[in-house]
Formats: sequence, C-alpha cells, structure tokens
Amino acid sequence: MRVSLLVVFTLLLVLLGASGCATWNAEKKFPPIGEFVETGPARMHVVDMGPRDSGLPPLVLIHGASVNLRDMKIALGDELAKTRRVVMIDRPGRGYSSRPDDGYALATQAASIKAVVDDLALKKPVVVGQSFGGAVALSYALQYQDEMQGLVLLAAVSHEWPGGIAWYNSVSQWPILGLALRRLVIPAYGQLSAKEGIEASFAPNKAPPDYFERSALPLLFRASDFKANAADIANLKQQIIAQQARYSEIDLPVAIVTGDADTTVSPELHSKQLANDIPGAQLTVLPNTGHALHHAETAKIITIINAISER
Repeated sequence: MRVSLLVVFTLLLVLLGASGCATWNAEKKFPPIGEFVETGPARMHVVDMGPRDSGLPPLVLIHGASVNLRDMKIALGDELAKTRRVVMIDRPGRGYSSRPDDGYALATQAASIKAVVDDLALKKPVVVGQSFGGAVALSYALQYQDEMQGLVLLAAVSHEWPGGIAWYNSVSQWPILGLALRRLVIPAYGQLSAKEGIEASFAPNKAPPDYFERSALPLLFRASDFKANAADIANLKQQIIAQQARYSEIDLPVAIVTGDADTTVSPELHSKQLANDIPGAQLTVLPNTGHALHHAETAKIITIINAISER
C-alpha cells in the first residue's frame, strides 16, 4: 500500500513538473510582444501598430477562442497597419492579459477593451471581431456604438445554437477534476493534439505555414489560460441568448462575413440570422471558406474593412 501511494505521489510530482516546464517553455519562447495598459480590474496586453496620421479610422481587432492577439496580427493586423493605426488586444485572461473575477462575461470583456481604447485615445474606431471575438464585438457595439465608426463581424457567434460544448471545456469547470485536467493533462495532451486541431479549424482551407509557432498557440495550454478559455466558452451560450434580442438596436455601418463551409460557427444559425436582425447590415458569404476566413481570404476581408471605414 505504501509503495502504491509512493508511486502515485511520484507520478503526480512528475506530471506537475512537466506542467510547470511546459508553461515556462511557452512563456520563454513566446513572451509578450506589446505593451500593458492598466484598466482597473485588468492589466491588458496590447499591440498598437501603424501610422497615427493616416486619416482613416483606427481599427480594434478582437481575437476568437483558443487563440491570442497574434492570430489577428498575422492574419490582418500586419497588413492593415501598413496604412492605418491598428490595435490588437489579448482578451481578459488570454495571452498576457489578466482576468477579473467576472472576466468570462461578454460585457466585462467589452468594457476592458473600451478602457484600452480610451487609454490610447482612439477616436471612433472600427471594431473587428472574429468567432468568440465577434460575440464580444457585438456586446461592445450594444454598449458603445455612439463612439464607434463601424463594426465588422467575421464568423461571429451571435445566436443560440443546439447542443453543448467540448467535454474538456465542461470538465475544466469542475473543482477537483478541472484542476487535475488543467495541471496534469492539458499541458501535455494539448501540445500533442494541437496541430490536428489546427487542421480541423481551418478546413477546408490550409493553415498558414508554421501557424502553431507564429500564433504562439502553446500559450493556451498554460493552466490559467486554458481555464479562462474554457470558462469563456462554458458561459457563452446563456449570454448569447440574453444578447441576441437586442441586435436591432445597433445603428452602425455593419459588415457580416462568413464562410459557406464553416462547420464551427454555422453560417445559417449565426451570420445569416444576424444580417436579418441588424438593419442595413451587409452580409458576405465566402465560397469554399471555413471558420478561419480571416486567414483564408485576407484580401477580401481587408476590402470589406476598408469599405466600412469609408461609410
């Protein structure tokens, strides 16, 4: 019995050590690439790029679930920043931004981003949100549309959907098993399964070369980051149900973009319904395009963003 307990204890120590090493390696390999803005309840990691005097409205890019600001940077930010000011932000608890107690709330995430916008003195930005970031961008518009130039939603989660969420996001919410999952399983399992997951999320399109490294995806498998991401997803549906009845209140230039081959966020349930709910919204359905449309059709997305900026 003592030998068995010793073996279990030793195994736990080894797994904890491996988890700690994975976190240390991820942060060493992928350190912060921007500045930090104190917003009160959160310390936000922000990348601020591009000319300040272009005459074009600044852009705020909000990333989706399971990624950090680098996803938007390599897809859109680097190119857009050649001609205008572009701000990318790690959502609360993701990447290198800290997390308030209610950081899972769409309204809290939107308020944290608005605090960054105010701190950087961005005037009338166009807000661009992808996937989960689209849900945050919708919350942002419902709260602050008088201080916006426009809204661009890319494969945005906007409406109630049937079914639940992935098992690991559910288990992460459990007190003991969730802790064990985040500390002992995810740091190793996540690294092994990530590249297969990238292929699935980009299908039928191909992911950019070296996307795993360029997007700093290993940051997701840190215990705190994974916990925040799982909580975001676990708490999303109930907030979407509460939010979706208000979309007709949005009175802005709005572009909604989806891929017809998106199997992650249904074009029918979300983008097409949203286009009916927001008066005057412009809907674009990209053929043979999946969920990662901002990578697959970058030039078309930039054209749409520019058109909204000029309206």
